Amino acid sequence: MSDENTVQELSEDIELVGPGQMLAQAREEKGLSQEQVAAKLNFRTTLVQGIENDSFDKSLPATFNKGYLRNYAKLVGISSEEVLSCYETLNIAEKQCAEMQSFSKGTQKQAENNRLMWGSYLIVAVLIISTIVWWFQNQTTTPISAMFTSNTTVPDESEIAEKLIEQPVEQINQPQASSQETLPAALVEESETVSLIDTLIDNTDESELDVIKNQVEKEETSNDLLGDSSTLMTQDVPVVFTFSGDCWVNIFDATGERIAWGMKKSGYVMHISGQAPFKVTLGIPELVAIDFNGKAINMKQFDQGNVATFSLPIQ
Repeated sequence: MSDENTVQELSEDIELVGPGQMLAQAREEKGLSQEQVAAKLNFRTTLVQGIENDSFDKSLPATFNKGYLRNYAKLVGISSEEVLSCYETLNIAEKQCAEMQSFSKGTQKQAENNRLMWGSYLIVAVLIISTIVWWFQNQTTTPISAMFTSNTTVPDESEIAEKLIEQPVEQINQPQASSQETLPAALVEESETVSLIDTLIDNTDESELDVIKNQVEKEETSNDLLGDSSTLMTQDVPVVFTFSGDCWVNIFDATGERIAWGMKKSGYVMHISGQAPFKVTLGIPELVAIDFNGKAINMKQFDQGNVATFSLPIQ
């Protein structure tokens, strides 16, 4: 089998035979129906139909699809290597088709960008020319003598002295405003609020003060409990997976670290720990029992035969 990362060129006149066509022919030769194949492999009937139509779920890792093809090939008695080789060839053909479409779209987009760029250049040039014309028109219409004239006059020192002599003595000796008037409005409101609280405390009985104090202590206690619960979410949480059949798994913790991955055999008990929440993907969820932090997870909530993707703890 060639390396998946190697780019291969396929000739346009090659007639591709997908893995689904090979499996469908082998199934018909065995005299099996799609429903019988699904029952023997514990697959959904729609999954069998999708495989035979060469329609694979792109959201799943390629390893899942290869595992389905390998099990199907063993059931109908054909070489799994040939089936997987056809699957790789089909992926290469799809990739080349996508690259051709992307190149065509890129060329069209580049042509549109060139037109927009030249249009922008034209608009900028028109604005620059308009600005230059406007500046020259203003220079020719504005008299040069107007640039050196001023409508403002500076008062003489004698006039300022006369105004000061004419000012009444009462205005000169007027006292400054009180400190209460010069304080900012926010400080004045705060001082009034403090005095109001002191007045309420003086007029309140001791029994009422005790009730208010107890309510404040309860609120502080509840805030402390919330802080403790958020601290526990940062600690490692133990999780146990018990497999009653072969199943693919893919698990990440809250930090993005992959905790487990791959095919787990029947009867295997897997212990993991990490920071919750965990992102879990199971190929066949009904074959797995999960114990999260000492509590069993109800696996009947997931559809049988379907790939399940969920978070632990389940909200």
